[in-house]
Amino acid sequence: MDARLALEKLSQQASSYTVVLNGRVSRDTTQRPLTGDSADVYQGTLIPDGTKVSVKTIHADPPSSEESIEHVLREVCTWSKLRHENIQPLLGITTDFGLAVSMVSPWRKKGNALDYVQDDSIDPRPLLVGIAKGLHYLHSHESGAICHGDLRGCNVLISDDGRALLTDFGFSSLVHSSFALPIGSHSVVSINWVAPESLEGFKPTVEGDIWAYGMTALV
Repeated sequence: MDARLALEKLSQQASSYTVVLNGRVSRDTTQRPLTGDSADVYQGTLIPDGTKVSVKTIHADPPSSEESIEHVLREVCTWSKLRHENIQPLLGITTDFGLAVSMVSPWRKKGNALDYVQDDSIDPRPLLVGIAKGLHYLHSHESGAICHGDLRGCNVLISDDGRALLTDFGFSSLVHSSFALPIGSHSVVSINWVAPESLEGFKPTVEGDIWAYGMTALV
């Protein structure tokens, strides 16, 4: 499938779940983005009100493959369902930046939990309580248990008032979904946070999230 046609298809399908913000987001390319395994995160601005936002631009290889489209739609669908004080909200998506889809959420100037707790004056215990509350919300969601699948300190953001916010739902799934992703895939989970029983064939589970929570607390 042609990449631009694939993006149009994705945008149309994603509009069933969330707001399409094409033409309403600017992305700051003067600053180096935060680069992860599956995406680059830029600071951006909502037009016209000037609200600072995070623009997560997905790496798709190739961008027109059905697998890439399904992966992005799964994350958008899952994230769009979530409303909780310990979950980073999704504001919408845009396909304005190259042959890629970008997810837009509030900018968090305090960064992620892993970096935040390096300050010895920060008490990590309220953050761990917040993460636990966010996980409980996911695992008891009204549409069925949702597993995060990649819980770790860098996937927890800090709100302006110091709350833990779970984010990055690229590996999340409904417990009864048939989706499974081998560890050797180009999408990489963090091995140290994966429960031992999941190492041979990774599939998000409630038990795996609890293991990852324990590892996050230890680190």
